[in-house]
Amino acid sequence: MVSRTAVEDAVRNVVQGPERGDLLFFVGEQTDEQLSQWRILDTDGDSAIVAFVRRKAQGAVAGVGMTRTGDAGAAAGLGVGSAAGAGTAAGQHNQAALIPDTSGAYFRRVMAAQFLDSGSTSVDNGGLLGMRHRQFYLDQPLGALLPVSSAAQEAILHDSDLLKYVAVEPDGGSVRTFGQMVTHALMGWHDVQLASSETATSFKTQLLVGIPLSYALGRLGLHFRIDRNAADPSGDTTKRLRPDFLCWIRNALLLKGEEKANESALQEANRELTSKMATSWRPGLLPGVSMPCMMAYTAAGNLMQFFAITESSGGGGVEAWPISELLDISRPLGRIKVVHHTLHIARLLAAYAPLAPPQLSIALGGMIQSKGLGGRLLGNVMLFGDFVQKRAFEYLRQPGVVLDFSTLVELYTATGRELCANLVRLHQGAIRMEGTTLVLHLEPVGLPLDAPPADEATLKEAIRGVLLGIAALHRAGFVHRDVRWRNVIRVPELRSSGSLSTYVLIDLEHAARADCAVDCREPDFRLGSWPSEDMLESGSGRYTPASDLCLVAYLMMCIPLSQSGQRLQQALAARQVPSAEAALQHEWLSLHAA
Repeated sequence: MVSRTAVEDAVRNVVQGPERGDLLFFVGEQTDEQLSQWRILDTDGDSAIVAFVRRKAQGAVAGVGMTRTGDAGAAAGLGVGSAAGAGTAAGQHNQAALIPDTSGAYFRRVMAAQFLDSGSTSVDNGGLLGMRHRQFYLDQPLGALLPVSSAAQEAILHDSDLLKYVAVEPDGGSVRTFGQMVTHALMGWHDVQLASSETATSFKTQLLVGIPLSYALGRLGLHFRIDRNAADPSGDTTKRLRPDFLCWIRNALLLKGEEKANESALQEANRELTSKMATSWRPGLLPGVSMPCMMAYTAAGNLMQFFAITESSGGGGVEAWPISELLDISRPLGRIKVVHHTLHIARLLAAYAPLAPPQLSIALGGMIQSKGLGGRLLGNVMLFGDFVQKRAFEYLRQPGVVLDFSTLVELYTATGRELCANLVRLHQGAIRMEGTTLVLHLEPVGLPLDAPPADEATLKEAIRGVLLGIAALHRAGFVHRDVRWRNVIRVPELRSSGSLSTYVLIDLEHAARADCAVDCREPDFRLGSWPSEDMLESGSGRYTPASDLCLVAYLMMCIPLSQSGQRLQQALAARQVPSAEAALQHEWLSLHAA
């Protein structure tokens, strides 16, 4: 079975231009049950997945209107079977198919609007960076009315205000894909029975926000990700701390949604706008970089409203202010306004995209998966505001793991007492087993290194931080065993706190006791990341504190070194430095060294 995330990521990675929007729209229409029947896997690779999607989408993305009245996929897909005029769709199909689909050209007309920003900094120039004025509102004209099919005529007869937002079969009915999407949203979920639940609310917002947003951002050629929340098997951490709907542009969280089952919980959803991931990234990660305004919505039962989240006028926090009226999505007018506002938000995201910081290598609320040989999923990490949640699947069976759970708890307890800013630690003591999965909440939050330091001054700073972390780990009676650049993060905000370094050693799950007697030449204990077995104790194959220092020597081989740096690197590699504390006293690492 292929996952929805894998399919969408494959389309974004492989497909460019208008076809990306068409395919993302098609994928968004598929129910989870339909995806479960696709005979392709996440591990088959992006190219194979995209080829499969293209075959599946043949006919569908060109506007083939086969009705599927009564099944749950109809409202999210082509469910207009009970609307007026829908019964003739199949008979008209052959004639319509002869007319080229002009969705792309019409979409560009729709998105060509200019915001009337009431004297605020130009919203169109930089989009979310310029939005600071409380008079900004989403209910402004787009560049053209939204296209709908003749199936919407009955709804228009009952509410003529819809004609302020939609046009029936513009351009001679040739705007098929775009028009089909808007028509589905306007018609809603009339043929699907939805009980009051957060799942039902998510179903509605997917039709009104998720699918139109994916279509628009894909058409605009943006690199984006959309995800929905899912609760932990236990603890419910992500449900409490992560928004229900998230959209990132280049790892900046620019749109989020909070969803509740019943209208009585609307105020609770509004409060969560400022309490759950209310900034586009953790501010301390990018000091000096302007934080954009975040778009947001709340949905409770049949009520929806859009908001902008900005820094509080008094500083020290954030505030959410409405940028739309409260919308009733049980009515066609309310539904079409949500689609209209969503397309305006897509324009704002597109305006900001070129300004998004490229150095943001991890997304707030985003998940990074770790895979082993053969694509085996080993675990994942998810970034929250103050900590990173790490999950290691089948922890005790993972290659190279030496410590059992109780000893790992002992390790984190002991290293926590060291109060070392350069070594990862538990956030509020959170470590547990969920069945066979190890779950940890870790701090500090930092940026993964995309590459080793490129100059000697930065390398000194990084090596000093790594050695400070190793020294604390050794004092606690443990060795790291997996010292490499992938397990070092950079924390810019530590500079202002007086720390000697901004680099932190992470990933202690492959650690061992310093006096561990196991022979690490054995396959069960050897790590595939080791450059060789030369750093193991001769004869016994033990991994000792000196072995950690040998791996530091390998870190130093990333750039040409001064003579002083070469001397330290060679001494570490030859196991001639007695301890991490001794290495920190070397002239190359002196704060005053050239």
